[in-house]
Amino acid sequence: MTEPRTVGILGGMGPEATMGLMDRVIAAAGDDQVPLVVDMNTKVPSRISGDCNVGDMDPAPVLVAMAKRMQAADAAALVMPCNMAHQYAGQIAAAVDIPLLDMVVLTSEAAVKAAGEGGKIGILGSPALQETGIFDAAVAAAGGQAVYPDDQGMLLDAIREIKARGVTPYVRDKLVMASHDLLWQGAQVQLVACTEFSLLERAMDPGAIKIDALDVLVEAIVAFSRNAA
Repeated sequence: MTEPRTVGILGGMGPEATMGLMDRVIAAAGDDQVPLVVDMNTKVPSRISGDCNVGDMDPAPVLVAMAKRMQAADAAALVMPCNMAHQYAGQIAAAVDIPLLDMVVLTSEAAVKAAGEGGKIGILGSPALQETGIFDAAVAAAGGQAVYPDDQGMLLDAIREIKARGVTPYVRDKLVMASHDLLWQGAQVQLVACTEFSLLERAMDPGAIKIDALDVLVEAIVAFSRNAA
């Protein structure tokens, strides 16, 4: 039996999501655990702020430096449990000689497979996802159409609430409302595309088919680690 390959986590965006990813990998791996190296960098500049890509506020150099550290620590692949950070995926991948298991691409492919060719895929995450078009491009490349709740500000409020106070009834109500809006738009398959929202359970319209980006990433991590190069 081959030795499992080590996966490097570019973490800290935020810490709870990184810990949640690690917990899920441990649970999914069972007795055959995945070796992980983690850079829990809570000082990565905002991936959402309008100041992004300006001088010291640019997250890209920080993420690239983290990726290089992970490669030097013998990681065979990289992951980032932060959807918004994937707008820098190309720069990170170009800076190292190991693959980046792209959570946005993997999740988009899983969603379109569930919805069928040409299906609508609901995106539950930061409003910045729609602004940057990260999921629009990935979902379109997989053969689907990304759609978003009409009230994006409600989702941003929910994310801020989680960061400030944790999971509250207010957050659950907002997410259920957003999920219902997506169903009304014809998007039964819905992506939990914010790692803060991955911390919630049963916070979607019961008619929705949920695909959690963090769960998709866990499957990719375990599969990569166990498969020989």
